Amino acid sequence: MFFRDILAKGGRLAAFFCAWGVCAAQASAALPEHLLEQARDLRLSERSEWQALLHSQHGLPLIDDPSFLLSLPSFSPEKELEATLKALYGEDHAAYCRFPARYWWLRRELNAPELPLTNCPEIADFRARAPMDSISLVFASENQTQPASMLGHAFLKIAGQTQDGQTREHAISFYTDADTWNVPKLLVDSLVFGKNGYFSLSPYHEQRQRYVDHEQRSLWEYDLALDPWQRELVRLHLLELKQTRLTYFFQKYNCATVIHFILGLSGRPLPAKAWLSPKDVVQEASQAGLIQASRMIAPSRWLVRTLNQSLPASRQRENLHALQAGTMPGGLERSPSRDSFLQLEHAQALNQYLFLEGRLSRQTWQDNASQLDQLRARDYAELSLDLSKGFGPLDTPPTAQASLAWLHRDGRQQLQIKLLPASHLLEDDNRGYNHENELQILSPTISLPLNGGAPRLRQLVLYGMQTLLPRDPITGGVAGKLSIAYQSQLDGDLQERQVMQVGGAIGLARRLLPDADVYALAGGGLATGGEQGFAYGELEGGVMLREIWNMKTWLALSRHFNEADSHSAFSRVAWKQMHYLSRQQSLFASWQQETGGRRNRREWQLGFKQLF
Repeated sequence: MFFRDILAKGGRLAAFFCAWGVCAAQASAALPEHLLEQARDLRLSERSEWQALLHSQHGLPLIDDPSFLLSLPSFSPEKELEATLKALYGEDHAAYCRFPARYWWLRRELNAPELPLTNCPEIADFRARAPMDSISLVFASENQTQPASMLGHAFLKIAGQTQDGQTREHAISFYTDADTWNVPKLLVDSLVFGKNGYFSLSPYHEQRQRYVDHEQRSLWEYDLALDPWQRELVRLHLLELKQTRLTYFFQKYNCATVIHFILGLSGRPLPAKAWLSPKDVVQEASQAGLIQASRMIAPSRWLVRTLNQSLPASRQRENLHALQAGTMPGGLERSPSRDSFLQLEHAQALNQYLFLEGRLSRQTWQDNASQLDQLRARDYAELSLDLSKGFGPLDTPPTAQASLAWLHRDGRQQLQIKLLPASHLLEDDNRGYNHENELQILSPTISLPLNGGAPRLRQLVLYGMQTLLPRDPITGGVAGKLSIAYQSQLDGDLQERQVMQVGGAIGLARRLLPDADVYALAGGGLATGGEQGFAYGELEGGVMLREIWNMKTWLALSRHFNEADSHSAFSRVAWKQMHYLSRQQSLFASWQQETGGRRNRREWQLGFKQLF
């Protein structure tokens, strides 16, 4: 009896522990399969949010870290979904801390069992240190003279209140180490081999001060229309990325690419471009309806230059002399008016600019700022000035283009195809940049003879920049250009010879009228067309006219010395006419003539350009 009782009780105990022990393990093993069947029925692996969580485009991963993608090396979104569910609801009890965003999304889509995210220390720490009541997309304008920022930069601003009621603002940025002037090496490393990618979380005011005050770059803040659940999804995904080894590629995985995937967590349809620039990601956020408010934070130099166009020169000088002396400009003592308000705005921007340039002591700067602030509060408290309209990433054309042109040169005809995967040309509609400028990266030009002959690469610009920044009496400004390219030069008989060259020029530009610029440049460079290198030089002057009916005329006269190692010189006269049909399309025509010795060479061109 005793043994029968023990055996009977043991059977009941065994059944109890089977129900809550071994059999529970069997049930948990069946749980992922049930969720997998549900996920397959809902086709979750095809959803844009899932692709965004994996940083996958067209079924291909852009991250190769096996700690982030569990299905490597045979990755697919379907396999990754299966592996994630098995990890979250299988034997890996730490998986939800490694993939909290995937869990957050899958739990809602599948009504899956809840997992204790509160047990994850990093999540609790991130929530406490960096509240996320709002998320903004921030664009820092391009700085063409710095390779690390020649296309601008996009990052996130998060803001909110801590538990003790204090407001906190942080910047979250993805970047690589690009602090170098060796542009060819930077391009090879970031295009071919990849560079280490880094995430940083820093106080937002530090980033704002760096861009606006130290680097004199404009910031645009775009508040994103994300609900609390979506903001938490973004927070958890940032933690997943923080634990991941990321490789930065200039053309396929950069700051804009990362922001693109984060925006994709909203579920809004976003276009997939082969090469995303920071400006592209702002434009796609706008097209997807994700932007609910925006602000521009202008640097002091930009403000001074812009206000100088609306303020008489006498008032500009009055502000300059008064601020340097630590007194109030006389024009501000008059009765309030539109002109005096513009002068006040100019004085405040100029006071900041002079201090940052070391032309005012800290005490004088502070005293000036205090007096100007008091005047604003007294006479202009209800007024504000918005100079951002027409400038910024939403006001410039798309950043990739292709053109097809018919070319007639010395009796021969050909088609010419030019591709520009990133940025823009001087001939483009540059009104959104506030001054004429150009940036080319990896831009080939191919010629196709129409009277027989093989196609040839006429030009390949690895890196090219040009700026016609108008000279300002207070803030200065220079014009210049720099180019690293494989292209044609003209020999003594005005015949084309292909060379590899590195060249540049420097000079001045002036804005004679709001729609008319003139410029003059002098420079040269080094080139090689074979075994021997040589130096060459050039002088150039021109005028740029922005006309009615969305047209632009560009006239240039230049003198070239020792091109193609010819030990001779020739002159060039060039005219180009552009007509912008829309933000995406334009027509252009050009004519140029080279004259050297007794020889002349003429060229006509008609073309169409598509921006995308």
